[in-house]
Amino acid sequence: MDGGEGKARGAAEAGGPTGGVQVDEESLARLGDQIRDVMRKAMKDLIQEEVEQGAYDHVLKLWKEVQDRLMRLSGSPQEKEKTKAAIDCDYAQELVAAQALDNSILGDMIQLCSQRIGALGAVAYEKQVLDWGLKLADEMRAGETRTPAEILAEF
Repeated sequence: MDGGEGKARGAAEAGGPTGGVQVDEESLARLGDQIRDVMRKAMKDLIQEEVEQGAYDHVLKLWKEVQDRLMRLSGSPQEKEKTKAAIDCDYAQELVAAQALDNSILGDMIQLCSQRIGALGAVAYEKQVLDWGLKLADEMRAGETRTPAEILAEF
């Protein structure tokens, strides 16, 4: 096989002129954004529906996932203890069982979590993460513009 045949086959396999569909990087980025937006909306709708019904199973599952991911970043036993304290799944479960989880407490939990993310994250992003967590926590406490599900879907 000469170089020309190899190039033609490679172009076809990659969606080049001899077959397939060509997609530019900008289109792929837009598609990725659209998929992410649809998934966030679906997550928001699911959380909203469950919270309105008084069910927090999915919220607790997501909270545990956040804790697990941050535990992997924590490293030392001391850092892991700080993470467990900041993202306390047992406490969240107790609050749900006692029907005591409200927007103010959830706001506090989000703020502690964002502080922990900032502490574990790159220094370059710490202020951004802390500001973001404080904004979401304040929105939860105010309970004005967005529902808890909308806020948690961003978290």
